[in-house]
Amino acid sequence: MEVNKFNHSVKVPTQYKRTAAVLKSALDRKKSLKSLIFEEKHVRMRGMQAVLKQYIDNRVAIDNAIEQTRLLEDNPRLCPFLCKILVTELIFGRKTLNGESKPVHTVRNYREKLFELLGASVNESRETKVLKPRYVRVNTNLVSLAEVFEMLANEQWRRKEKSDFESYNDFLAAIASLGEDEYIEDIHLDDLLIFHSKQKHYWACHQFVKDKKLMLQDKGTCLVAELLRPPPGSIVLDLCAAPGMKTIHVSNVMKNKGTIYAIEQSSDRYRLLCNMTQSAGCEIVDCIHADALAIDSTQCPGVEYILVDPSCSGSGMQNRMSLDPDEKDPRRLKQLAGLQIKMLSHALSAFPNVKRIAYSTCSLFEEENEQVVQRCLQLNPQFKLLSGKKALRNKWNHVGNASYKKIGKNCLYTRPDQDHADGIFIAIFEKQRIDDDTE
Repeated sequence: MEVNKFNHSVKVPTQYKRTAAVLKSALDRKKSLKSLIFEEKHVRMRGMQAVLKQYIDNRVAIDNAIEQTRLLEDNPRLCPFLCKILVTELIFGRKTLNGESKPVHTVRNYREKLFELLGASVNESRETKVLKPRYVRVNTNLVSLAEVFEMLANEQWRRKEKSDFESYNDFLAAIASLGEDEYIEDIHLDDLLIFHSKQKHYWACHQFVKDKKLMLQDKGTCLVAELLRPPPGSIVLDLCAAPGMKTIHVSNVMKNKGTIYAIEQSSDRYRLLCNMTQSAGCEIVDCIHADALAIDSTQCPGVEYILVDPSCSGSGMQNRMSLDPDEKDPRRLKQLAGLQIKMLSHALSAFPNVKRIAYSTCSLFEEENEQVVQRCLQLNPQFKLLSGKKALRNKWNHVGNASYKKIGKNCLYTRPDQDHADGIFIAIFEKQRIDDDTE
């Protein structure tokens, strides 16, 4: 008789247990997956995000493979959620499992059967995945562009000549042709550097990133602060500020001079916002733990510029963390749009000194974008839209839907399959002077 080789006192690694717990809570619809990940304090967040994203992308295939191999039927004491995470890591992730616990041994024993069933999905995932370049933004609160260029030269990076591109398409072609040891400066943002997609891990581990001298921030989200463009000394309100990436960028645009009121309602995300902005050297940020809809000019006097980046479906995010199989749930979009209209209208009406407002989402759905903008302009006719494309010197391709008269042409989209970036929508509102042409 074979001696049982399992030592039942060996515990499952914490990373696997916590990731499985997050997956269970998300599937039970207790909270959104993104919120649950942010609340985790004792695991490697990037590792957790990577495994969960791989499970999301291959959910149907993984669940079917577990069923076909009878893995859970033959091992009824194995936690189903832990099983999903271990299978994901073994087949789609690091291709190995840590530790000698019984659940780990059990899933390892099914490796060959699982790979037979999931091998095609692994190959298909590799072939169809759109690889974005690695965007690295310089946090000028802590380091100068000159210092960053010197560091890059010392690390043997080759700086691709920043040409005066005749068209935006020429610039996109230059990004696509980047060598693995090259980088190029963005044509719209002086503080944004672009590297080959294979350099994601390199920069994730870089000391300048750990020190917040460099920020790993997608091009689409960087455009928001660029288009809002508050001058140094301004008073700015960021209504939905956590985790703080756009807040930090706005402080860079303002040269760390002026005031930024950064609002966040969630306690956990508020703490994250405080830590992020403080470690990034933001001397002008005043973090406020409050409901954005309860904030007005009495708590935040003199506000001139406002950033509104409310909760949305996230349909434009290439690395979006959603377990909802039906992205475009009309009922959910209606609820989101209602909140977005309320939030944007509040920004447009509650601050008498406001000059300009940037509204952005990481959604590609008109219900959250053009339709929200249209409704808010109807409710607040004292504002007009500025042309985002003109602000980018017409070196841009994608604007809003032309069927929304006077609106679509002035809004901007970044399209994941064409702009080498996440899908972002941006609309810039400006208060009209009495003598402005309302057309």
